[in-house]
Amino acid sequence: MKDKVIIFFTRIPTLGKNKTRLEPFLSKELCVKLQTAFIKDIYNNIRSMGIDIIINYSEHGDLEVLKSITHKGIYFLKQEGKDLGEKMHNAILFSLKEYRNVALIGSDLPLLNKKDIEIAFSILETKDIVISPTYDGGYYLIGMKEENPDIFNIRYSTSSVFEETIDKIKSTGRSYGKGNIQLDIDDKGDFLRLHKILKEDESISCDNTRKLVKEVMGKCDKNE
Repeated sequence: MKDKVIIFFTRIPTLGKNKTRLEPFLSKELCVKLQTAFIKDIYNNIRSMGIDIIINYSEHGDLEVLKSITHKGIYFLKQEGKDLGEKMHNAILFSLKEYRNVALIGSDLPLLNKKDIEIAFSILETKDIVISPTYDGGYYLIGMKEENPDIFNIRYSTSSVFEETIDKIKSTGRSYGKGNIQLDIDDKGDFLRLHKILKEDESISCDNTRKLVKEVMGKCDKNE
């Protein structure tokens, strides 16, 4: 059995299916470009870590689009399940058949860095589960060494997702640790916060996202 794997849980960049909460601040076309930039930057960061990657992709869209912006040697797994929780659980269950330590990450996280991943796997060395929160009350990473279907049986797309999941973990008696907090990009406010962070810190490695954000904000400035 192999040591560890990262499950990259993402939508395929598809018109009308990506970052819809950013509309009409961004056009449908720009939402697709933004999703593409996020995927490229996250993928480039995690690929350089030398950890196996499984890309767990949504049913909507052309898989070839996703393959064209990632590496040919990556394993692609279609998302299966009636809701978000079941889809994540099924991806983790599949991966645990071959790996001892599994961490699933989202794709709305252009600021995600190697340290976030390293800390998560470090926590898994001594805990049953690791969960890393987002500023809006959700989580962007969940990892484990054994399947835990009960912890995915919650209401998603709310500001209490992280806390509800923690409560579920506690009810199972599993040990857990919290990873670094991160910013996920869902709406205009998140996008503007991302712009501010990137403007203030040139060292952050997300070249594709940085370029697109700068382009969008440059047009906004001209239109004011």
